[in-house]
This record gives sequence, structure tokens and C-alpha cells, in this order.
Amino acid sequence: MATPGIASNTQTSKSQKSSKKEQWILFKRVLALAKFQKNWMVFAIILTILQSALTAFQPYLYKTMIDSVIVPKQFQLLDKWALILFIWLIVQASLGFINSYIGESIGQSVILKMRQFVYEHLVKLKLNFYDKTPVGTAVTRSISDIQTITDLFSSGVITIAGDLIQIIIILGCMLYMDVTLTLISLSVVPLLLFAANRFRKGIRDSFQDVRSEVARLNAFLQERITGMQIVQLFNRQKEEMRRFDTINQAHRDANIRSVYYYAIFFPIVEVLVSLCFAFIVWYGSGQLVQSHIAFGELTAFIMFINLFFRPVRAIADRFNNIQMGIVAAQRIFELIDATEYKEPENDTQAPILKGKIEFNNVWFAYNQENWVLKGITFKIEPGQTLAIVGATGSGKTTIAGLVNQLYSQQQGDILLDGLSVKSLNLTSIRQQVALVLQDVFLFSGSINDNIRLHHPNIDLTKMKAAAESIGAYEFIQKLPGGFDYNVMERGMTLSLGQRQLISFIRALAFDPRIILLDEATSSIDTETEQLIQRAISRLLEGRTAIVIAHRLSTISQANKIIVLEKGTIIEEGNHESLIAANGHYAHLYQTQIQE
Repeated sequence: MATPGIASNTQTSKSQKSSKKEQWILFKRVLALAKFQKNWMVFAIILTILQSALTAFQPYLYKTMIDSVIVPKQFQLLDKWALILFIWLIVQASLGFINSYIGESIGQSVILKMRQFVYEHLVKLKLNFYDKTPVGTAVTRSISDIQTITDLFSSGVITIAGDLIQIIIILGCMLYMDVTLTLISLSVVPLLLFAANRFRKGIRDSFQDVRSEVARLNAFLQERITGMQIVQLFNRQKEEMRRFDTINQAHRDANIRSVYYYAIFFPIVEVLVSLCFAFIVWYGSGQLVQSHIAFGELTAFIMFINLFFRPVRAIADRFNNIQMGIVAAQRIFELIDATEYKEPENDTQAPILKGKIEFNNVWFAYNQENWVLKGITFKIEPGQTLAIVGATGSGKTTIAGLVNQLYSQQQGDILLDGLSVKSLNLTSIRQQVALVLQDVFLFSGSINDNIRLHHPNIDLTKMKAAAESIGAYEFIQKLPGGFDYNVMERGMTLSLGQRQLISFIRALAFDPRIILLDEATSSIDTETEQLIQRAISRLLEGRTAIVIAHRLSTISQANKIIVLEKGTIIEEGNHESLIAANGHYAHLYQTQIQE
């Protein structure tokens, strides 16, 4: 029977092996991203080997010059050797410049490719991901974590190869000159390797903490800057400052922990190198006095020691760069590999839709514990308008999100022209469905860009026609620059009604077959509402529509009205029949009329 201590050690050993295996798999995945830079990487490695070889042989060059020119006083050869040394250093520096430039270029090219890959992945994720993931965290993955991977290529893999070549060449030269001095020089290496291993493990754990705190910091700042109006409105500046200070201190502490390992490791290395120098000087001086060693050879050994320990010292830091790159890559690949958030891929293109919509016993929950929709069933014929009424949280907006599959139902089926939405390519569906929300989102940039969203088939003529047809062209023309007017971030330079009108123009310019209007007229003054109602009438002409509204007076002309309560349909019919039924809808309508 195994003792608890032995069992614990066995589990730890298995865990470490598993961790190393996972890191190796991640490392290979990151290298696979650089396949398109394969030729440049090979070229960079060759340059690194040449540079390392020149650097490693440099002390031997000095030894030859001292023992062959300076000690025997052959000064007539001094100019020749000075020129050789000068050319040697110029070539070495040139190789260093080219190698550094190529290494950084490879790193930046990989980052470019990886950011494109991650962003392409982000735009294909379901909205469930963005509901659960702070924006700052997603930004950290796309910017900071990917940036960290640069060092893995620029000062990681390629540079380590050069450092190892340099160490091998230096050891060869040292052993060739004097075996005893070489063994004395290597006497401190076991201690150095032990310190480097402890440093590597400590810095790995501290870096994981740093990256987590960076993500928390970015998420907090993004939310508070976006919601600064609320912070100031409710005088929460001091409270939010205290919360920020807590997160900021945690970020500082994580960085200090990483600095702690650097602060311990490098002084230890300096002490060990100094100890090695002392051994060489002590033993070499005695050998020099006894003429067992030449002065140039002792000088070369001292230079070799410095050149030997410099890459040994650097390799620990290089492995740290690789470790940080792997940690960052792990976080990125966790995002990429999360299959539950990926939108389904289907090559079956949706035909040009007539606009028939059917919900057959549809159940949906944002999480499996709480159903938002429970057995929803209804049908809308092409060109008809369905209005959805209900209290907040009854599932109105969810129905709109399911039509274009921003969310995917867990049970039941949704049909467009008799075809299941899950059997069709989502892009081909969304090209024919427009969603206009109450909270209109406009990107920083011109009105032109926000309407066409850089779509190649929507030109200025089509945008002007759409604006004129809903009565919004006049207000745009009055803005400085007209369609080129910069609306700033989230359209903050425009009123709520103006932003809403732009969203209508955008929807009309894309000429959808199905329109989804979610609370499009709430929180708008009466005069603007009249303008928007005319815009809605124009927008709905000849199109199938689902309209969600709190103001029941705006949906009295709908072909069908359904009343939701806690995710179920409790009433269904047109305005007249629901009023005559004197049920929930009639009560809501009379209440609003009286108000």
C-alpha cells in the first residue's frame, strides 16, 4: 500500500508531465502559425548561427594576436591584425542587425496573421459569448496576449538556437586550449542551472497572474469609461476609484512577484560568474608564472567565460519569453477552441425569401436552468406584420433574435419559407433580414459608413433614395458635411431620434425581405415619433415584419398580435378581436389610452 506522501509525489509528477506535454503541443501550434514565414525563419537561423560562430571565435582571435604579435613584439603585423579584427567586428555587427530585423519582422508578420485569425473567429461567435465575456477580456486576448507571442519568435526560438551554437563553439575552443581551465570554468554551471530552473518555474506562474490581472484591468476600464455618464450621474466616482484601486494594486502585486524572481536570479548569476572569474584568475596566474600557459591564452579564457555565461544567462530569459508566449497562446487557443460559442457552418444557401416565418414549439434559454421561451408556436405569411406585446422579460426581444439566429433555440424549429433556419447558411439568411433595435449602435465615422457598413453594392445614390423615402434626407443635409458628417463614437453627436432614423435608412438600403423592429419608437418624443412612424410604414411596405412595441397604439394595424407572458403566448389575434375578447391585451390598451 502506497503512503500518502508517495501518492502525492506520483500525482505531482504526472501533473508536471501532463503540463509539459500540453505546453509542447501549444508550442507546436504556435510554430505552425509561422509556416508562411518558414523560409525567412530558416534564413534567420542560419544568420544567427553565423553570428554566434563569429562571436564565439572572437576571443581566439585576440589570443592569436596577443601571443603572435604583442608578446613577441612583432609590431609590424599589428596593422594587419587590427584590420582583421575591425572587419571581423563589422561583419559581426552587420549580421546582428540583419538577424534582429528579420526576427522582429517574422514576429510582427505572425502577429498580423494571428490577429486576423482571432478577429475572424470573434466575428463568428454567437452572442452568448459576448453576453458572458467582458469586452476588456476579449480585447486583451486580441491585443496584449497576441503581442506577447512576438517575443517567442523575435527573442525566443531563433535566438536560443544561436545561443546554444555559441555555447557549443565556446566549449570546443576552451577544451581545445586547456581542459583543466575549462573544467574549473564549468564548476559553477550546476548551481546556475538549478537557479535558472527555479527562475523559470516562478516567472511562469507569476506571468499567468499578470495576464489575468491585465484582463481584469482592461475589462473594468472599458466598462467604466463606456458608462461614465452613470458613474457621474449617481456620484459613484469615489466608490469606482476604490474598486479600480483594488484591481490596480492586484495588477501591481502580480508584476512585483515577477520582478522578485528577476531581482533574485540575475544577482545570483553575477555572483556565480564572478566566482568563476576568481577561480580562473587564481589558477591561471599560477600556471602563467610557471609558463604552463600563455598570456594570450589566459586572456582568451577570461573573455570566453564572459561570452559563455552571457548566453547561459540569456537562455533563462529566452525560455521565459517562450513561456510567456505559450501562456498567452494558451489563453488565445482556449478562446479559439471553445466550440460551444461557434456559430454552425452550413453551405446550403438560403433562396431569395418570400418572407414566410413559422415558429414550431420553440423553447429557448440563455442558460439551461431558466427557459425564456416555452413552446412558442405561430405563423406569419409573406408581407404580413406580426406585433408582439408583453411585459419586460417576457421574451419579446428573444423571438426577434431567433429569427436571424443571433441565438439558437434548444428545442423546436424555426422555418423561413418552409426551410429550417438550422439547415441554411447564416450569412445568406442575415443578408435578407434586418433588425432595428431601440438602442441604436453607430460606429465612429461618417453617416455614409454607418449606413452602408462598407458594403460594395450600396452607393450614395441608393442611400439618398432610402433617406428620401422615409423623410430623413432633409435632416442629414442640414448636418455639416451631410452624409460625410462624423457621428463620433456610438453616434453621440446625434439625438436619439436621428440615430433611429439612420438605423431605418441602413435597414432600407440593404433591402431586406424580413424586418425586425424591437421597441423602435420607445423613449422618443411625439414629433419625432410621427416622423419615425412614417419611416416605419415605408420600411414595412411589401416586407414581412415582426414589431415589438410598448405603445400599443403603434401596432393597431398589424395583421396579427401575440401577447407574451413569462415566455408563453397567452393571447393571439388582430387588434379588433383582442379588444373584443376583453382580455390581457384589451386591459393594457385601455390603460395606455387613459394615460
